[in-house]
Amino acid sequence: MATRMARFGAVGCLAMAAALSASGCGPSATPSIVFITLPPQATPTMTWVPLPQESPTDMATGEATAVATVTAAPGASATPTPVPTPIPTLGPTASPTAVPAIAVIVSTTVSDSGNSAQCGAWHVTFNKPVVSGVSGAVPINAAITAKVTGYINDFKAQLPLGGGAGPCSLEGNYSVGLNSTTLLSLRFSMVEALGGADVGTKAGSLDYGVADGASMALTDLFTGAAAGASALSTQTRALLLAKLGPDGVDASYIDPGTTPVMSNFEAAWVFTAAGLEITFAEVQVAPSVEGTPAVVVPWASIKGVLKTDGPAGQFAH
Repeated sequence: MATRMARFGAVGCLAMAAALSASGCGPSATPSIVFITLPPQATPTMTWVPLPQESPTDMATGEATAVATVTAAPGASATPTPVPTPIPTLGPTASPTAVPAIAVIVSTTVSDSGNSAQCGAWHVTFNKPVVSGVSGAVPINAAITAKVTGYINDFKAQLPLGGGAGPCSLEGNYSVGLNSTTLLSLRFSMVEALGGADVGTKAGSLDYGVADGASMALTDLFTGAAAGASALSTQTRALLLAKLGPDGVDASYIDPGTTPVMSNFEAAWVFTAAGLEITFAEVQVAPSVEGTPAVVVPWASIKGVLKTDGPAGQFAH
């Protein structure tokens, strides 16, 4: 042990000799600070690079942002940049949630005008609803705006087909089918003139859950699309015949437009307290003079095919 300690002391003196102001390892020696340079280590570096095609956009500011990619030094591994989880999109409400109060609906007028070679001056006036007072108001209003804009754009696309005596115009309006603490149903009606005697009517609708603003399709109401279409075919044929029969409209007009396929009924429909209101397109079930006929199918007559936990479940009892 004494020999090992002596060797250790000798080696220690040699290692410290350059750092002492006096020779030897005696107690009078004053040490100095020694800076030791270590060999370089594998340290990761951060490099800012753009995505291959485009930079992502910051959702709050709308500005493009860079993406950080970790490039590892030799011998080290890189940690991949995490990919954000997509924000889920609202889907149909299975059983609408109630809110404390019904929606407040006010009207605003959308106007547009211009000139075309075929029509000359043309104009658009559309009375549009604006919804407030319910938690789903934002997506509902966005859908309303998109719907009305679509109607106006469709009209503009037909202006090159217009002409003849008379103006080219689109007059649009809305009405409420049902406004409750769970559901909001809106009808849209339009009169479109493209010059001369070319005047037509159109109909549409929007149906939403007021709590989350989730849209509803007609198929969401039924236990199955086939069952729903069959029930609607049977009911609307009888109702249309009773409504239009006195004007000379018979089954030869009605039946082709009410075959049991869902597309015959889903273009314009709304909830009402009395039943499911279906509006048919011009000349779908009657001559154009009848415009866009509508009938109300009583809830009791279709309750057997209504989905009890669906949007119309409250009417199935």
